[in-house]
Amino acid sequence: MTENRNFDILDYILPVVRRKKLFISITVVSLILSYISIYFFISEQFSSRSLIMISESDQTAGLSSLMKSFSSLPVSIPGLKSSANTDIFTTIIYSRTNLEKIINKFGLYEEYGFDNMDETIKELASNINADETKEGAYEINITNHSPEKAADMVNYIVELLNKTMIELNISKSKDNRLFLEKRYDDIKNKIKLAEDSLVFYQQKSGILYAEDQAKSSMEAYAKLEAELASKQIECSILQKLYGDSSPIFENAKISVKEYEEKLRSIKSGKNKSDVILSLKNLPQNAMNYLRHYRDVEIYNKMLTFIIPLYEQSRFEEQKNIPVLKIIDKGIPARKKSFPPRTLFSILFTVIVLSVTMGVLIFKERIVHSTNPKIILLRTIIFKK
Repeated sequence: MTENRNFDILDYILPVVRRKKLFISITVVSLILSYISIYFFISEQFSSRSLIMISESDQTAGLSSLMKSFSSLPVSIPGLKSSANTDIFTTIIYSRTNLEKIINKFGLYEEYGFDNMDETIKELASNINADETKEGAYEINITNHSPEKAADMVNYIVELLNKTMIELNISKSKDNRLFLEKRYDDIKNKIKLAEDSLVFYQQKSGILYAEDQAKSSMEAYAKLEAELASKQIECSILQKLYGDSSPIFENAKISVKEYEEKLRSIKSGKNKSDVILSLKNLPQNAMNYLRHYRDVEIYNKMLTFIIPLYEQSRFEEQKNIPVLKIIDKGIPARKKSFPPRTLFSILFTVIVLSVTMGVLIFKERIVHSTNPKIILLRTIIFKK
């Protein structure tokens, strides 16, 4: 005959009710034993917390404002960003170099009791929790069996972080300074060559100010053309009035030839006047002048542009002030952070009670079962 009766909720309650004294005893004993075991065998841990932010120096505010216009440069200049990238904080804190310094400083190799440094580093890293807060600050938590030691460790981490950030900034500023110094010297050499080339061309061509001189030359040339036309008309009139052999006509004719010779000299480039430039090569000469002048202007602009950057990098290289602002300093905790003894004891007791209940229910099923196979199994197991 098969057993077809299903268990209901009463089948779970009845074993507990029948053996309520047993369950009460198990509950009390489990709570006491688990609490005592946790108290003696699991070391207390205390957490200490430090909250930091990037420090904005009032002394560099003016220079930083000046340099903001250069923030698009491929060269990175310290002090241009208003907030630090906190990712680098995490990288520094969890770096092997940083963790080894903490281990050696506080004797954690002996405290943790591992056989090698790698395991000690992993244990220390697991006891550190560092991350950016929602408000944009940076929080560092560290756990240790001693509240005083935890506070000292978290403050030491902030000290190492600040020191490393200063070293990185100085190193970065030095690299920028060397790069800018090289560019500064290079531009100075190029601007000297460009200025010498411009002066040489000015002496050779006679062009000192291309636009003004070209304008003056064209005005002078137009004036000569007008005067020549006037002289030619006057000469033609005198020829008709006095004849070809007249001294007056001859004088007028000579004047016309002088004007014509002067204009030919200007057009051909034979004119050496500093006021009126040769029209024959004026466009090319003016263009060459403008090219030389342009080079000088470009290098002057570059020099004007790079000098503030160079001075800023020199300033940053010498700056050895804290870059982190400590909002909350680590202090010894009054209460432990781990383990939660009461919670663990309750969880352990619940597990023990659940196992006990499962055993009793299973036993009830075996004892009261009408299944022939279970009866046979019960007889074999419990026969005397």
